[in-house]
Amino acid sequence: MSTDVLVKYLNYQLRTAQSILPTITEKSDPENLHKFRVSLRRSRSLVKLYQLEFYAFQDIIKSIFKPSNTLRELDVLLLSIIPKDYPNLYQKLQHYRDKQYKKILTEAYISRSMMVLEKLIEALNRTDTIHTERILVKKALEHYKRTEHRYKKLSPGAAPKELHKLRIEFKTARYALDFLHTSGFYRKIDKLTYAKTRQDQLGALQDAHNQLMILKKFCKKCSLNECSDLYKKRHKEYKRLLQSTGTNQLV
Repeated sequence: MSTDVLVKYLNYQLRTAQSILPTITEKSDPENLHKFRVSLRRSRSLVKLYQLEFYAFQDIIKSIFKPSNTLRELDVLLLSIIPKDYPNLYQKLQHYRDKQYKKILTEAYISRSMMVLEKLIEALNRTDTIHTERILVKKALEHYKRTEHRYKKLSPGAAPKELHKLRIEFKTARYALDFLHTSGFYRKIDKLTYAKTRQDQLGALQDAHNQLMILKKFCKKCSLNECSDLYKKRHKEYKRLLQSTGTNQLV
């Protein structure tokens, strides 16, 4: 087994994902799916940042991660709705969400994902790469600095796609700094806090966009007034978020 601190951390993240996956069903706490996805995202982000030489690691993780996007988006949407305000719509969305869980989280998907994760763990444990503390800190801080610079140069009218990419970069910065903090290599928390704050702010915009896309598609098949009412309300909220998403407004 590798003694490299980064490899050990990645090993832990993949083991965490592996342990959570069998517990995820339409009846389980939505947090289970969220924790599963975070473990995969942490692994993928750190492999990309530190350029570990693992063949197609990122694409393999993506193949496990991507099918769950719809499930997470539906969970976030339902958690944002007060059931008594939209009782009929909430019930229909809940039913649709449960059907998607059953459709996506099949025995075949779970079995394949568990096997793939095991193979990735085995590959990690065979590596003889050793990352020095200096290199780990240097690369993380360089990425943080680049991302912060991009944010400060952000124009008030930036496109949602650009904001989404920036959010992903802040996620990588956050995960790297969190790893360094956990490992005792970099104890300052100001940059970690800043990266998390920016990620959350840009994430609110992305969540609003995703919810609009779900509602737009859902309302085409759903004749409930509740559906169109919620869509109009969320569209106004999304516009407000877009207007306020600029460096001056977010700082």
